[in-house]
Amino acid sequence: MTGTQMINIGVLEVQGAFLEHKISLVRAARELNDVIVNVTEIRNPSHITDDLHGIIIPGGESTAISLFLKRNEMEEPLRSWVKGNGHVTWGTCAGMILLAKETEHQKNGGQVSLMCMDTIVSRNYFGRQINSFEADLTITDSDLISKPGCISDLFHGVFIRAPAILKTTSDDVKVLATLQRGDNSTVIVAAKQGNQLCTSFHPELTEDTRWHRYFIQMVLKSSNSINI
Repeated sequence: MTGTQMINIGVLEVQGAFLEHKISLVRAARELNDVIVNVTEIRNPSHITDDLHGIIIPGGESTAISLFLKRNEMEEPLRSWVKGNGHVTWGTCAGMILLAKETEHQKNGGQVSLMCMDTIVSRNYFGRQINSFEADLTITDSDLISKPGCISDLFHGVFIRAPAILKTTSDDVKVLATLQRGDNSTVIVAAKQGNQLCTSFHPELTEDTRWHRYFIQMVLKSSNSINI
């Protein structure tokens, strides 16, 4: 990478820890050096522009988020942007549900799906809000193993009424992290397909910026970022 690069990241500000995502992005850019991240809010269709190099869809209640998108006529603009050339998208928790092409335990009447990732996702896989938990998960992508000061293939994940990927339906989907359950079953909790990234947990609620650095590096590889 030559010189300082500037990238524009939009964060969907409907529900969830969007402020924490902003803070983590700034910290991650600082750790990478020679990268400046300009973080902007997405609250209406006019905010979804080609000037954005990446978009984060935070957690929250997926049905409420989908209703917001419908009522504000954002569903199609967001879907078109995600599928656009060079655009990088990251969905955390509810964002994972919205990116999936198929969802189990769908509520009556369905909800918005951006129909982007070849995954079958189970809503509330780990139970209700009261069943939220923290656990170490295993990272399966070498680009995520290193972080400043240590090398680890574990990441301490925060799961809040979290979904999980039951199955991937294309060889294009790369599993990035799994969680070992008490019954010795292995659950997929993070994946990537092309320029789309999803995690069932909340990296923005930890001090570990590996996932935000990973997202920024995806953007740098995919976008015509601005040298300043």
